[in-house]
This record gives sequence, C-alpha cells and structure tokens, in this order.
Amino acid sequence: MDLQHTFSGAPHRDVFVLSGGAARGAVQVGMLEALLDAGVVPQAFVGTSVGALNATFLAWRPDRARVRELRGRWLALRTRDIFPGGTLTRVHHLVRQRPYLFSSASLRRLIDDWKPVERLEDLPIPTRVVTTPLVGESAVYHRSGVLADLLVASAAVPAVFAPVALPGPDGSVSLHVDGGVADNVPVAGAADLAPTRVWVLDASLPASRPPRGRTPIDVLVASLGVAMRAGRTPDLGPDVEVVRIISRDRDVRMTDFSMTLAHMEDGRQAAERALDAVHDAAVERLARQRASTGSPRRALRLRAPRVA
Repeated sequence: MDLQHTFSGAPHRDVFVLSGGAARGAVQVGMLEALLDAGVVPQAFVGTSVGALNATFLAWRPDRARVRELRGRWLALRTRDIFPGGTLTRVHHLVRQRPYLFSSASLRRLIDDWKPVERLEDLPIPTRVVTTPLVGESAVYHRSGVLADLLVASAAVPAVFAPVALPGPDGSVSLHVDGGVADNVPVAGAADLAPTRVWVLDASLPASRPPRGRTPIDVLVASLGVAMRAGRTPDLGPDVEVVRIISRDRDVRMTDFSMTLAHMEDGRQAAERALDAVHDAAVERLARQRASTGSPRRALRLRAPRVA
C-alpha cells in the first residue's frame, strides 16, 4: 500500500482545496510541489480568491512541469501588478465615490494572462471557484462560467476592488465579491466531488496574528480575516480524510510580494511535514490491524520516493 491508495486498496480520490491569502498564496506553490513529488495527484480542485487562481492554473495539467511554470509566474509578480497606483489614485477613487480603492484592470490583465481556458467547465480537472454574492446565499461554488469573470470576482476584496456582476443559474445577474468573505478555506466545496481524501492548502492568516493597522487596507484585511475564520470546517463524513497544511507566518503584509520565494519554501516544508504525518498514521493503523488479526509483521513502505 502507498499514499495513492486507501486501506481497502482502492485508489484515493484526492481533492485539493486552496484557500485565499493574497501574497501568501505563494505557499501553495511549495505545497503543490511537495504533494506531486510524493505522488499525490489531484482529481479535483476547489479554490477561493488567490487559491482559485492557483487551482485553475494547475487544473489544466496537474503535473510537476505545470507547477514549475506556476512558480515562475509567482516569482515575477510585484505588488503593482495587482494593486496599481499610489495614494493619489486611491484618493481619486474615493473623491469620485467609487466603491473601491483600486481598479480591477491590472488584476484582470493578470488573470487573462494566467487562465488556461475561457470557461471554467472546459478545464480537464473538475474545479470549483468560490465567490460571495452580496445578496442571497453565503457562498457560491461555481462549476461553470466565464473563467476570467469568476476569478476576478473570487479575488474582489470588498472596498479594495469593485464587485463583479455574474449570471446565476436562472439567468439573473447579481454582484459578487471575494469568495473568502463567505468561505476562505472552502472545504465545503469538496462535498459534491466525491473525495476519499481532501488536502487543504491553507494560505490564510493565522488567527494568532494581531492586526498591524499600518494602512487602511491592512485594517480592512484584518477585519475580514476575523469574519473569514468564524466559519467551521464542514464534516465530509467518516470515510473522508481531511489533511490541513499550514505554513509558518512571516508577518508580512498581504500585499507584499517580496517574500515569495521564502513563502514557497515554507509551503513545501509544511506539506512534507503533513505527508510524514499521514505516512506515520497509516503505518500505525496498519500495524494495529495486523496485531488484531494476528497477521505476520513485515516491512511497511507507504511513501512514494521523493523526486528532486
């Protein structure tokens, strides 16, 4: 038996859930590298905000070459690529009574450059993108639609970016904002994807970090973080294993992309620790089963070899 199979010998159906986290989304690149190196391949994705961008990029082809390409994209990112302009630009938006501090134009250009397909349902790997409607349900787990519009909406932090108009199943149009407002770590979105195991690639801020309040955006993001952490992780049932991967907090601003490489390494190390824990738990469980049935003991090998 190995990490790709359940105790019954059936292949695992692994679903990757990628949280929001702005610049901390880089930790997910390292996590993805470690998981794929260990032979854990996603059968489906769920993503919120920056996690949705990472998820849809990899859902085109979930292999190590694609993750290396994602790594290169992240290393080229700068704050101005997503948050353009300075203080005068933000004041201009406020004076004109616009419902945002930053134009979404730069974010949309980046998404247009990263998106592998035009429509979400055209991705080879089933993927859910999470948004928060301003009226109605608490969260929407999109399985189809114009991919660029969904990704812009999923990352549209309220008051930072403008809400995005999206069509509903009945054809009506409503405004949507960042999926993290309703479900920043969208484990619930995996429920209809029939997982046997869910890997949670958590790039969100830890609850222990105090708000710094250095800028209005810092205060806003910290306030949203409180609301985002209020939700409970849903119960997917006794037959679904949920593995949460959380990396260290480097205490940098969510709009600061200067620590991308360090975030990636933190993510890889966190994923490797999680893989070791899964391995150790499986060894212990199998040993208990053999002891209870009187089966002969023999060497156990559950981990796939890591590939440099």
